[in-house]
Amino acid sequence: GGASVWAITPEERGKHDKQFDSLTPVLGYVSGEQARKFFLQSGLPPSVLAEIWNLADMDSDGKMDRLEFSIAMKLIKLKLQGRNLPSSLPVIMKQSPVSNSASTIPSSARFGMGSMPNLSVGLSSMSAMSAMPILTPIPVNPHMHSVQPLVPMPMTLPLITSLGNSGLPNGNTDHIILLCNFPLGDILAYRHASLSLSVRSSNSSSTTSLASNSPKTGASDWAVPQASRLKYRQQFNTLDKLMSGYLSGPQVRNALIASNLTHTQLATIWNLADVDKDGQLQGDEFILAMHLVDMAKTGRPLPLTLPQDLVPPSLSGRAHPALLSFEDKLKENFARGSAELEKRRLALEELQRKERERREKEEREAHERREREAREQENRRRLEEERRLERQREMERQREEERMRELERKEAAKQEMERQRREEWERGKKEELGRRREGEQDEISRLRAKKKSLELELEAVGNKHKQISDRLREAQSKRRILKAEVELVNQKRDTRITEINSLQLQFEEWQRKLSQLVPEQHRLTEKLQNINLNKLSSVALTSLTGSVTEKGVNCRRLKDQLDTLERETTDKLAQMEQYNKELKELREKQVRQQAVLDDLYRVKEEKLRELQRRKEEEMERRRREEEEAKIEQERREQEKREKEEEEARQRRLLEEQRARQREEEEREAQARLRAAQEKAQEEERRRREEEEEKRKREEEEESKRKEEEEEEERRRKKEEQDRAGQQPVLVAQPSSKLTTYRALYSFVARNTDELSVDADCLIEVDEQTVGEPGWLCGSYRGNRGWFPQSYAEKYPTPSTTETASSSPGKLSCPPPPLHTSVDLFDTCDSVQLEEYVALYTYESPEVGDLTFVEGDVVMVTEREGEWWRGCIGDQTGVFPSNYVRPVEPEVSQVATRPGAPPKKPEIAQAVTTTTVAPTMYQLRLSPGQLIVVLAKNSTGWWLGELQARGKKRQRGWFHSSHVKLLGPSSSKSSPSPLPVCQVIAMYDYTAANRDELSFSKGQLISILDKTNPDWWKGDANGVIGLLPTNYVKMTTESDPSQQWCADLMTLDTMTPQERKRQGYIHELIQTEETYVEDLELVLEVFHKPMSESGRLTEAEMGVIFVNWRELIMCNTKLLKALRVRKKTGGENMPVQLIGDLLASELAHMQPYIRFCSCQLNAAALLQSKTHNQPDFKDFLKKIATNYRCKGMPLSSFLLKPMQRITRYPLLIKNILEHTPDGHADRSPLREALERAEELCSQVNEGVREKENSDRLEWIQSHVQCEGPIEHLVFNSLTNCLGPRKLLHSGRLYKTKSSRELWAFLFNDFLLLTHSAKPFSSSGPDRLFSLKANIQLKMYKTPLFLNEVLVKMPPDPSSDEPLFHVSHIDRVYTLKTETLNERTTWVQKIKGASEHFIETEKKKREKAYQARSLKSSGIGRLLVTVTEAQELKACKPNGKSNPYCELTMGAQCYTSRPVSDTLNPKWNFNCQFFIKDLYQDVLCITVFEKDQFSPDDFLGRTEVPVATIKKEMESKGAANRRLLLHEVPTGEVWVKLDLQLYEPTK
Repeated sequence: GGASVWAITPEERGKHDKQFDSLTPVLGYVSGEQARKFFLQSGLPPSVLAEIWNLADMDSDGKMDRLEFSIAMKLIKLKLQGRNLPSSLPVIMKQSPVSNSASTIPSSARFGMGSMPNLSVGLSSMSAMSAMPILTPIPVNPHMHSVQPLVPMPMTLPLITSLGNSGLPNGNTDHIILLCNFPLGDILAYRHASLSLSVRSSNSSSTTSLASNSPKTGASDWAVPQASRLKYRQQFNTLDKLMSGYLSGPQVRNALIASNLTHTQLATIWNLADVDKDGQLQGDEFILAMHLVDMAKTGRPLPLTLPQDLVPPSLSGRAHPALLSFEDKLKENFARGSAELEKRRLALEELQRKERERREKEEREAHERREREAREQENRRRLEEERRLERQREMERQREEERMRELERKEAAKQEMERQRREEWERGKKEELGRRREGEQDEISRLRAKKKSLELELEAVGNKHKQISDRLREAQSKRRILKAEVELVNQKRDTRITEINSLQLQFEEWQRKLSQLVPEQHRLTEKLQNINLNKLSSVALTSLTGSVTEKGVNCRRLKDQLDTLERETTDKLAQMEQYNKELKELREKQVRQQAVLDDLYRVKEEKLRELQRRKEEEMERRRREEEEAKIEQERREQEKREKEEEEARQRRLLEEQRARQREEEEREAQARLRAAQEKAQEEERRRREEEEEKRKREEEEESKRKEEEEEEERRRKKEEQDRAGQQPVLVAQPSSKLTTYRALYSFVARNTDELSVDADCLIEVDEQTVGEPGWLCGSYRGNRGWFPQSYAEKYPTPSTTETASSSPGKLSCPPPPLHTSVDLFDTCDSVQLEEYVALYTYESPEVGDLTFVEGDVVMVTEREGEWWRGCIGDQTGVFPSNYVRPVEPEVSQVATRPGAPPKKPEIAQAVTTTTVAPTMYQLRLSPGQLIVVLAKNSTGWWLGELQARGKKRQRGWFHSSHVKLLGPSSSKSSPSPLPVCQVIAMYDYTAANRDELSFSKGQLISILDKTNPDWWKGDANGVIGLLPTNYVKMTTESDPSQQWCADLMTLDTMTPQERKRQGYIHELIQTEETYVEDLELVLEVFHKPMSESGRLTEAEMGVIFVNWRELIMCNTKLLKALRVRKKTGGENMPVQLIGDLLASELAHMQPYIRFCSCQLNAAALLQSKTHNQPDFKDFLKKIATNYRCKGMPLSSFLLKPMQRITRYPLLIKNILEHTPDGHADRSPLREALERAEELCSQVNEGVREKENSDRLEWIQSHVQCEGPIEHLVFNSLTNCLGPRKLLHSGRLYKTKSSRELWAFLFNDFLLLTHSAKPFSSSGPDRLFSLKANIQLKMYKTPLFLNEVLVKMPPDPSSDEPLFHVSHIDRVYTLKTETLNERTTWVQKIKGASEHFIETEKKKREKAYQARSLKSSGIGRLLVTVTEAQELKACKPNGKSNPYCELTMGAQCYTSRPVSDTLNPKWNFNCQFFIKDLYQDVLCITVFEKDQFSPDDFLGRTEVPVATIKKEMESKGAANRRLLLHEVPTGEVWVKLDLQLYEPTK
């Protein structure tokens, strides 16, 4: 006590400074984190250390200088000695330490503490050594100043520690002081000698101790009672775990501290008990120490020296020096002499050192005095200023109080007036309300009577509704039967129509034959008359007569057959009329039934409207009453609403302003785009003018060259004809101006100027006739006209003309090479277009980019730098130049190869007119125009050259659906429309007719027309024809990749692997929709009728359907997420990422664990009910006849959740197998697969652990949960430990009150409950008994095991089965019935707590590793999530504890949760590394933090990185509002800053 206790000595300040320097201070301060780690080594609770910090941190700046650190260390030391902390910091601790002889000697040294080891920490600890009192230099002479060691402290401490107390005779601390100033060599020599002495002494003492170990030895001479000896001998044996026969200081520390004695008393006890001064306690010494502790606790004073009667008998002989040997005395004298010499030498050095210290101290004191005077002056000035400010504040406060009193007086007067006015108003209002009350009571009586009558009417309407429903179902069943009959009649009618048509054809055939036979009959009759006139022979007459007879018979037979056909036709027509009449009657009957049904519906709706109207009247009356009662409340709320409306108006104005700003930006962007387009058109126009001039010059040169070639050709032909002497027979003599051409294809003239030709025919052409480019004037079969030049080729030399005429099909001449025609077209076209072939597939989400696949032909219109502009069909945009190469002249190379047949150019004819205005590089087609096909792309767009008469030859894009291909052997061809679908041939088929299609097994055929159900029209490799439908199968039956998209052109742009991947994704979405429909069907078809029928109790319904609505909620969330992801990509467009969504949603499927665990109980109950109650079985069969059930009973639907859970891993595995290795969705899919398999294993484990599930259900029904666990579902998932498990349960007692508690230990928390009335652990009311009707109430808030520390009592040998459970700042002392039960509880709680903590640690490490991976991407994205607004409420109080999770692939960040709010403000920053600009997607998910179950989902939003880049180009890094999907409400405000790295050169 006293101020001197709180004073800091210079020696302590020196130690504190060294410890301060060891913490590596920055600018003379240590941070709170550095000090915290160091202070925690003291073993004090964090709350005590926090109080010490508040006292020591005088300026409250969160860091400590040297003085504050020294104060904190002094307070920690005093707290460890058992003193209470002061309420405020003593002034003496703020002053600099003053050295004096009285204060330099610690209390421990005065009581002989020099040989006692440190009780708080081990001797091996360097930091603890610096704080030990025994190491404080103590002067030999009390009148001398304190001695500072010359050897540095790091050298001194280990030496003193290694020596210990065993080498110090009689525990004299003077040797320690002398050793502090020894040179290093003397220290080592003295240490060796001392150690040799200590070894012998310890050996002899050990022998003596072992010899006298028995407590009976000298029992009559020792003042320690026998009972205490036995008790403390047992405690000694318990502490001596190594069986060494002695205990060290740390081993004895806990036993001594448990006595609650002061540090000074414990030091005195240690000094007295350590008889042999070896720093250790033997058995008797320990008994003596505990005996002295008992003396001190009873209040008796401790002796300064140990009395003889307290000396242990086993050590009594060592107290006499005569028992020492001669060698021991010699060595002791030698050591004492050496020490005396050394002491004198050190005394001289000490005088010198003290003189230096005295001068330094005087200088320091002078400096400190000056500083103190300056501080005092500053303090006086500050105090004066504070007093002045205080006076000023006092005056202001008095003025304010006077003003407030005046206001209060005015307010009181105003309130009094308001009160009087309100009392008058209330009196008037009461009178009015009394009158109205009487009227309302009369109205209520009338309405009650009316309500009773309406209830009776409603009951009647309900009965009528039930009858109408029955009649409606009957009408619907009859309608289905009639519909089936109508369909059967229609089929019969179609069959009869087919038969009538065949009979009509036969009838026409017989009429035709009859018309042929009638002239024959007339001819024969005339011939017979001629014969009679000519009088032919009888033989000829007989033959003719027989012929006539035979012809007559034939005519009669044909007439009979004709009559039969007419009768059959009449019968068939009569039957058709009868069928039509029956069909009409059936339709009229159906219309009448529908009218009756509509009338019933109308009556029902009228009754419902009447009932609703009356309900609304009742509600309106109540509403008026409530409004009158709440007039005053509405007035107060009006101001609040006005304020909210003002805020909403401001927010709308801000949104409108932003919308206007966005519109202005869009208009500016459109204006820039129009300017760029106008500039491009101007450049294009100039380029066309230049090319037009160039083309004219080339045409003139070409025409001159052609005239010269024609002149040369005519001259050569004339010479050959002169040599031949005659012309071939099949060819007329042409003039010298005609040239022979052979037609390659058929051509049909479309007007009188054109010439129709057949394939392989010879045409005489007058080449001198000048016409339009690409057209020739010729004559064929006496007709003369124009035909396309590309449809024919020049005939070979005249010497081979005759051979060519005899076999025209064998001769061929190569047509002009394709690149030649292209060159000619280039010279004629007004726009310079170049063709390039795509080397790779290029995909880009950017607007304005041109996408294509490998092998497509691109027409390049502009080449600038690395990005060129081109077009494919109706698409125009930019693309990278290194993705394409120029088109090679392959045709010319083939043509020049010796012996290779030439490739004929494909000719297409336009069949439709392009309805949409073509772009700059598309052809405008009209029916009948001819196009030379130059290239075909996979998208259905072809590149061609238009052969139009009277127009310039143009080259451009056109769609294949607008043309038909003309073959070399056919003059007619069908147009090539878009295919309806694709089929695969199951067998080989050879065409039997010309209009049929031949194909082989496995061939892919595009179907063009499916009108005829038996014969479809298809296209196989360009050949079109009919094919039997039973020879093929749909591709969607064998390949799921075709099911998701009806657009085959979109499918053609994908790789086979991607098509299958998208097919499996589509299968997942489709099956999920069907599954959710089945879940909802169970509620509508089974659950509702069973609940309304009253055949089952509410508990039985809960057993059968368990948590069916929770399953619907889980899968509805998943389905919504899948639909949103599908909608984000576009209808019939591929889904890029789906794994992250599946991984997130599968983590919230915990209701399946409870459902599947209880499924066996549900099946058993359902089977028992149907077996024992036939009427219930019939009832289930009746409701299962609903057409939506498809004949399946309730038991089949109850199995669907288990089947669906096991199907998720298979579907995800199929998607993963068809996902490329480098795909961004591969890693999330792996995680989703792990989640799905983990869910299956959890469900299987839940099914296996049926007992655990039953016990959890028992707890759910017998424990009344309150507060935070009011809505807790025990049989469900925990937050991070998987399914909840019951590890242990039983009865516990509170130690103080002996109150009975029932404890339940789960794998995530400990729940303590109590019962209103006691119940036993056996019998019908025992724990987990189905017959138990006991109800338990929650005793305390559940204790989470990651915050729990379980401890055994300080005396484990105690017979009381106690144990302590520490939870944050509270300790629960509990008692079990037996020691074994206590061991079980302690082990179970400790194991579960360690598992919980390890799981959380692994989770944090995994998230940290994913974030800390160094990524060499193309840039980074800085994200700041500022806040969220209007989130969905999850807690009963209408609030949530939201936090957000940001992911991009494997990179994940999580913010801190904010408690009890729907508008959290996070201000959370993170960064992501960008790997792929067009595939990376930033996903922001908001969750509700739930301690007892997996975190609830509050919404998700996704932003592709490509979209962020586009928006930053126009707006920069600004705050953005993102709406949350899959939830009804919620939005997030984020700031996105995309930083792309410079590309390396």
